[in-house]
Amino acid sequence: MKKISFFALALAAGLMMGCSDDNSLVEGPSTGSSTTGKGYISLAINLPTQPSARANDNFDDGLEEEYRVVDATLLVFSGTSEDAARFTGAYPLTLNDDTQVGGNITTTYQVTQQITKPLVDGDDIYALVMVNSENVLTDDAEAGWQILGNALTTNTTTVAQVKAMSGNVTAAALTDDALGEGYFYMTNAPLYSVPGGVSEPANGAVTTLTKINAENIFSTAAEAEDNPAASIYVERGVAKVTVTDGGTAGQNGNLNYTINGWTLDMTNTASYAVRNVTGADWWTLYSRLATTPDYRFVGSVPVAAGLYRTYFGMDPNYNAAGTFNEQIGEAPAALTALDGTAYCLENTFDVDHQNQDQTTRVIVAATLTNVGGDADVNDFYVINNNKDVVYNTEGFVDYVKGQYLENPTVYGLLTNKDNGLKDGQKLTEADLTVTYSTSTASADVTIAAVTIADAAAAKFKGEAIPADLAGSGNADALATINEAKIAYYKGGVSYYPVMIQHFGDDQTPWIAGSVSYPTPNRDDNYLGRWGVLRNNWYEINVTGVKSIGSPVVPEVYGTPDDPVESWISVEINVLSWAKRVQNAGL
Repeated sequence: MKKISFFALALAAGLMMGCSDDNSLVEGPSTGSSTTGKGYISLAINLPTQPSARANDNFDDGLEEEYRVVDATLLVFSGTSEDAARFTGAYPLTLNDDTQVGGNITTTYQVTQQITKPLVDGDDIYALVMVNSENVLTDDAEAGWQILGNALTTNTTTVAQVKAMSGNVTAAALTDDALGEGYFYMTNAPLYSVPGGVSEPANGAVTTLTKINAENIFSTAAEAEDNPAASIYVERGVAKVTVTDGGTAGQNGNLNYTINGWTLDMTNTASYAVRNVTGADWWTLYSRLATTPDYRFVGSVPVAAGLYRTYFGMDPNYNAAGTFNEQIGEAPAALTALDGTAYCLENTFDVDHQNQDQTTRVIVAATLTNVGGDADVNDFYVINNNKDVVYNTEGFVDYVKGQYLENPTVYGLLTNKDNGLKDGQKLTEADLTVTYSTSTASADVTIAAVTIADAAAAKFKGEAIPADLAGSGNADALATINEAKIAYYKGGVSYYPVMIQHFGDDQTPWIAGSVSYPTPNRDDNYLGRWGVLRNNWYEINVTGVKSIGSPVVPEVYGTPDDPVESWISVEINVLSWAKRVQNAGL
């Protein structure tokens, strides 16, 4: 996770209202003023990072474009509490040159901003910052300020309503500007008031917006610059995934393989503008199956005094069926190279929806050779999912011919006393031609025709091939043959699904053999085991291929994520960014 500090962000130029006696600031003492009107505040906006041995707090800065800041907008709310506070204005910030800081803060931008003070004496200011937000936050001359198409109404829209604002958006829209230069949408990160990890985060509270007391609003920019009001910690709006080389080529028995690349599948299509933890009650949960208690939902490394990272959230389809980008039954149009990077929207779910048809996954592509001990295999075929028997093209055609000749209808016609084969004659595979079709979008092979060669007519009584062997009888045989599922592996390419773990086996151990997530302590043990969370980096290390996979991106079902068929060996690491690492053996 990259740390960006817009340190001492004493906010500048935005939405300046015309001066009048009603709006003018009544100057108070140098410690601040509680009067309504306008004033200046100073803030620090930080994206923190710090190394740690714990999975939750294993951080990484990432790439330059992942922490580049092009613009920032301050949204101000006022009220007596965070969720009750109402929108009072949006202020585009003028950013000066950045300063490298180090430690928990890498980059600092210093600005000064004048804002409208609370309308009600004693109300506090709550600050929400959106960075690189051109595809999330818009300002229209008629519609006004909007978040993902949802209107912000001055003195009406509450923080709680903003937290509930979601929309259909793409990961590309949150990771790139219109010119394609590359930058990442960021906004406030929900933080907890007490540490987790080995300590139970009891009696803590989560905050998303940053509270600014009225006394921290000053009458002059100079006073604000000398008295920073608060710090804001922001996070990226997407999750990051990489697949690394733990063995891109190798041999497993008669299976030689080369990893070609990978793609993301089952990615979410909707997102909240701000990570949603409203009403979350999971903060003190830990797996009863773990060796030692690990309060996984809260970090143990402070980002500042009394503030700790949180490691879960709710997406718009958290407890309901969702809509996902999927490539099921197809060969991916393009692959990302090993060690390459892809981004996706966060995809989280409660345990009831922790199923294969809702879980974001990586599809790894590998080319298999010497399959079944045949060094000449390129294209190959698997019938009825029996991967212990593999056919090259010649062997597959011979299989079809054999099925044709053994078909009861065909056998009856061949032995017909009136127009069947002559005594002592036998129809062989050499007398047959198979016509079949394969689809680039599907693994299925369809047998279109099995034709008896004209030269074989002499083997039949009457020196002619019976009409039924080219008509109804042939059709019956084809229908029977096509009842088998014949999978075609074009070019020997095989696809392997790897569902992405969030907390993984260390923090949410799984006991193999269960068919669902058992009670008691269901949420304690399994909530968050699978899924992807914004600002987390999931690194999947492919360590080897165990078996033949699927000829296309395989189907998903509404069955629990555990247990699943394993074709690939993987290791998943999750970097913050937060980084999570997962090994995968295919």
